[in-house]
Amino acid sequence: MEDRDEIIHEAHVKVGVPRLVCLTGLGRVSHTRIDAWKFGDMLLFSPDSPGLKVTRTPTLEAMEPIIALIVQTRGIAQFTEEERRQDLLPGVPIMAGPTSRNDFQLSGHASAFKLPFDEIGVPLETAKRASERLTSSPLFSLVSHHLTWIRKNADSLSSTSASSVGAATTHLVRALIVSAAEDAQDARFALADALLPRILAYVRQHLTDRDLTPVAIAKAHSISLRYLYKVCSVADLRLAEWIIEERLEGARKDLLRANQSGQSIATIASKWGFKDPSHFSSRFRRAYGVSPRDLIQCSRRQYRYQL
Repeated sequence: MEDRDEIIHEAHVKVGVPRLVCLTGLGRVSHTRIDAWKFGDMLLFSPDSPGLKVTRTPTLEAMEPIIALIVQTRGIAQFTEEERRQDLLPGVPIMAGPTSRNDFQLSGHASAFKLPFDEIGVPLETAKRASERLTSSPLFSLVSHHLTWIRKNADSLSSTSASSVGAATTHLVRALIVSAAEDAQDARFALADALLPRILAYVRQHLTDRDLTPVAIAKAHSISLRYLYKVCSVADLRLAEWIIEERLEGARKDLLRANQSGQSIATIASKWGFKDPSHFSSRFRRAYGVSPRDLIQCSRRQYRYQL
């Protein structure tokens, strides 16, 4: 059993999570899976195990400040830190104290997001205070959905937009921390700093919503339509065109899987907000140099070749 624990422990260390890791029962190693992705400077670490315990202790490393958020997605998980003991609820993030000893026990599946403390750019006391009252932030729900979205789409995001996703998450987490800590002045700056990443994260989460319009986006962020366009203009972003590009990319991925899913081009176009299939085909060809039908046929030939 000790050799098996060492295998799991070394796997954590290799992906940048130097903690004491052990399995909490015989036979757990064959049913334990560890996935990890890098998004710029952010690490997403995702264990799936019937019995796993992760401990951060001063005997293993210098207790340098870290920013770590944990989201349970399935099963039972418990987090213990000093006098704080918390049962995790699915989809509800918790934040570890930046310099505290802690234990995390899991029977199921969870995701841990680790960000460099220096990149977040808040005082140590602010981060500690926020870790104890994270749900008080008005951004808590937004960040929760954002983290869940990253884990759900980790494979595709890590290969196409890893750095931008990491940067957006850093901005959002900083705003979450300072608003949870009730540092009013810093919170205003952080919220302003995080506004564009918040907008882009919101849009990515709602790309398949038919009601996704600039007016709806502005309303969701409690800003005027004029200010929304101003924020995008400062970033040299044409919002409507960017939404179309993101929807086309989502449609492209679905088209590549159309042979297995059985979805028609019209169904895929409608899912991604294109009411007119011919307009969709025209925009798609302009963006990718190939028609949706030709892409499906090419994908089918490649699939048959692999067989």
